[in-house]
Amino acid sequence: MKRRFAVIVNPVAGRGKTLRKLKYLKELTEKFDNAVFEFYFTEHPFHAARIAEAIRREYDAIVAFGGDGTANEVMHGLAGTEVPFGIIPQGTGNDLARSLNMDFNIEKALEKIVNFDTKSIDVGTIGNRIFLNGVGIGFDGYVNHISKNIRILRGPLIYFTTILFCLLVWKSIPIHLEVDGKSYGKMHIFLLAVGNGSSIGGGLKLTPNADMEDARFDICRIDNVPLFKIIFNLFRLKDGTISKVREVSLFRGRKLKIMGERPLPVHYDGEIYDRGVTEIDISIFPKSAVVITG
Repeated sequence: MKRRFAVIVNPVAGRGKTLRKLKYLKELTEKFDNAVFEFYFTEHPFHAARIAEAIRREYDAIVAFGGDGTANEVMHGLAGTEVPFGIIPQGTGNDLARSLNMDFNIEKALEKIVNFDTKSIDVGTIGNRIFLNGVGIGFDGYVNHISKNIRILRGPLIYFTTILFCLLVWKSIPIHLEVDGKSYGKMHIFLLAVGNGSSIGGGLKLTPNADMEDARFDICRIDNVPLFKIIFNLFRLKDGTISKVREVSLFRGRKLKIMGERPLPVHYDGEIYDRGVTEIDISIFPKSAVVITG
């Protein structure tokens, strides 16, 4: 019996890259004798979640063709069920695909999906939203907000360019932090990254040791740090040695509360969270999603 896959396509993911490669993807799917693929297209924000919820019982797996944001929306319609989720990465950052060891080559990613190796992973919540890869607060969130307005660049170059610009204007912010019921009091942070996956921003390793199956978040806190020191250590975001910087603390936790004295810039899986938020609750739900892995 042929397996049935639903592919949810975000036509604007990857700044149009997804739509440009859709014909190629359809041609590849027609070559499989043991699988049938049917395509659904999103028309507005959060449409992918509603599509996934409506059709999930009709297919052997639901696949996102897009980036981290598309994957996040699809998972909003699947989390807590046994329906397998797959991703063919075509977004800007594609950090979830890295954590799931999915190939960036469309043909190879498709082969992995059809081969159908699955595992259960943890899912995070921020307010009434879920996330698969991570949450960024402070500089990380600010970079994400600014990058949404850049139209002339593509891929990870967007993040590196935006980081350099934001370094010139961003100032550390005061927050109150609580992790697993323990209060850390008031502090000034450059950023706070909560990772279920190991990277953000197209492979930047703020939480390099994060494991999506260990029922804990990896948390990276960077305190107030001089600009020259940030620039000098940018390479550590790529090689996973960010913890060597004195102002960086890496630790783990299951439940966080963050309170700001003014609105906090926040992203979840690369999507902008409430722009006016001053208090955030983040929790982990172990093994709450079934995913297809590489």
